[in-house]
Amino acid sequence: MTFNQNDGTQRWDNNAEQWHKLFGENDLNRCDLLDPVILQILEDVKGKTILDAGCGDGYLSRKLARLGASVTGVECSPKLLNFAVANERKKPLAITYHQADCTSLPFLSDSIFDIVVTNNVIQDVENYQGAFREFSRLLKSGGSYLHIENHPCFMTPVFGWVKDNKGEKLYRKVDQYFKRGPFLTPWGQNSQMEPTVFWHRTLGDLMNSLIANKFRIVQVIEPEPPESWVKNHPERMDAGRIPDFIVLVCRKE
Repeated sequence: MTFNQNDGTQRWDNNAEQWHKLFGENDLNRCDLLDPVILQILEDVKGKTILDAGCGDGYLSRKLARLGASVTGVECSPKLLNFAVANERKKPLAITYHQADCTSLPFLSDSIFDIVVTNNVIQDVENYQGAFREFSRLLKSGGSYLHIENHPCFMTPVFGWVKDNKGEKLYRKVDQYFKRGPFLTPWGQNSQMEPTVFWHRTLGDLMNSLIANKFRIVQVIEPEPPESWVKNHPERMDAGRIPDFIVLVCRKE
């Protein structure tokens, strides 16, 4: 079955209410695992102009704005964006939101941002090269782009944990790494969310496209679970066996 960007956006719209309730700022993968990495890399964001591309319900936009950044958020799912806009109206932080596909942002001028962040977004974007071109256009010379996504080496068109007859996880199965393109990826059974469209491309595809769009990759991070998870969230310690995410820290040449 073939999927396009409209299919992907519609599925996020369908999941928006549940995702907002269960994930966003409530997601341990974000608040415990990824957000500390993001904030450590960005350091002092006070006075910086930041584009949160694919901002979802705006949780990261709000976190960065509270630290003094001037934040613009763009999101293609209108229902997810509604949560961000509603929160901004209720508790204003001077965040500007736009409903838009991050591959085409003609209403934003060239070279206006110090930082662009995509926090688990590009795997949901069909035209990732177009997104990278836009980010390169929008960033000031020397600006930073943080690319965060599910690790493409371990989330492939065929993936999952192989278990023994007691249900214990033996090892992670990955296959069809070079089968580029969209596939449906399920969420947890208790999430009441429908599968979303995941566009797979290789790590080499991503890095070479970034380089072609005038980015220099200065750091590669595969976040490891925090020590607190050993005691408080042992069910999440799979993340200590294989990296669920990858962070590519890039500079605009």
